[in-house]
Amino acid sequence: MSLVRFTPALVLAAVFATPPSAHAADPPSAPPQALSFSDARARMLGANETALAAREETVERREERSAIKGLYWPKVELHAQATHLNENIILDLDPIRQVINTLHQLPSSLLPPFESTFQKQNFWLTSVSVTWPIYTGGKVQAANKAAALQISDADYAQRQTAGTLSSDLVRRYFGLRLALRARSVRAQVVEGLATHVAHATALEREGQIARVERLHAEVARADAQRQLQSSEHDVALARTALASVMASETPVDPASGLFLVSNLDALEVLVARAMENHPALGRIIAQRGRADQAVRAEKAGWLPTVAAFGMTELHRNDITLVSPTWAVGLAATFTIFDGMERGHRIAAAKSQRARIDLLEARARRDIATLVEQKYRSLTKARDEFISLDTSLELTVEMLRVRQRAFEEGMGTSLEVVDAQLALQGVQLRRLAVACEFDVALAELLEATGDADRFEDIRARADLDPEK
Repeated sequence: MSLVRFTPALVLAAVFATPPSAHAADPPSAPPQALSFSDARARMLGANETALAAREETVERREERSAIKGLYWPKVELHAQATHLNENIILDLDPIRQVINTLHQLPSSLLPPFESTFQKQNFWLTSVSVTWPIYTGGKVQAANKAAALQISDADYAQRQTAGTLSSDLVRRYFGLRLALRARSVRAQVVEGLATHVAHATALEREGQIARVERLHAEVARADAQRQLQSSEHDVALARTALASVMASETPVDPASGLFLVSNLDALEVLVARAMENHPALGRIIAQRGRADQAVRAEKAGWLPTVAAFGMTELHRNDITLVSPTWAVGLAATFTIFDGMERGHRIAAAKSQRARIDLLEARARRDIATLVEQKYRSLTKARDEFISLDTSLELTVEMLRVRQRAFEEGMGTSLEVVDAQLALQGVQLRRLAVACEFDVALAELLEATGDADRFEDIRARADLDPEK
């Protein structure tokens, strides 16, 4: 009887992708705090290290964009230099003085020495220079557009990270809810079997049933108690896993219950939504734009660079006679030959763009497949849950009939225990299927790029598995 022997252990193992520490079963030091799913998600996005790192990357890209905007503006630099020479630099024109004396037959002492200190041994210079690129062939514009696309890429990456974390949170949040509800079901089974043992003991005392019937009831109760104790460990493990993804130092309990939604969007609508909204596609589009700007920047290498410049000396006492006190002008640079480097760089940039186009086509195919896979898992879980309602009604009635027959001496303890375990199996399976639905819904919304719509859809829930 597969329903009788069902346990949520396999579901819980799939729910917790990251195994918690070996001490997860230890009792928490503080009572768990009950949080709704929306509050838990807000707290996770504000505390999880991965989410914060993605946010910092966006800030980094914005600062880099602001830095590259500086290429549009002139660069002003202050230059200061202090120099010590081995000796003064002297301009000696004494040979000219001697020629003059010889031609005019003048006394050698009549004319003063033709010597002048051209540069002192110790001097210092201070100047301000300005350089302003006027024309770069489009390099500056390409760099700024590429930096803006990097911001877009980082924004999409942050959305993608938030979607992945949201799915992980759903897996652990509702996994803990499943563990708590499974523990409640097992506690009810223990209580029901305890009542059955009491009835069996009374009937044995009156001689209406054999001793083996009472022993069978006690063995079933002991097994149910062991399963209840095991479920306590499942709850502790699930609680630790939830606290880990939320980066919470205190344990958390889910206040929002498991749910199902009967009305879902059509698969074609979801696939179209994914093609428009998936952050991975947005990142690829941003990267393709950057590749286009890389081609433009490399083509600008074939054009000259023109810049205006100016300078002025602030400390003019130590400048030489041939040094200007100020200067302005234009400078143009054009590379005539660079070993065909520019042509190869342009070809490489075009190849990068072609590679990104291929990756986009592959990504669209994979996303469409992923959306359909998650949609099928979602509808499968919903359909199974609906079919289990009939089984639940049958097992409830079967347990009532078996208990009544046993009390009247027309049934056996084995039949009562089997009916009790069959009911437990259906109840646990309904909870497990609901958890599978919730996780599949989160993964489907992540695949369509709509992870933040989970709460809106949960508000439309019309099937309650916890009743």
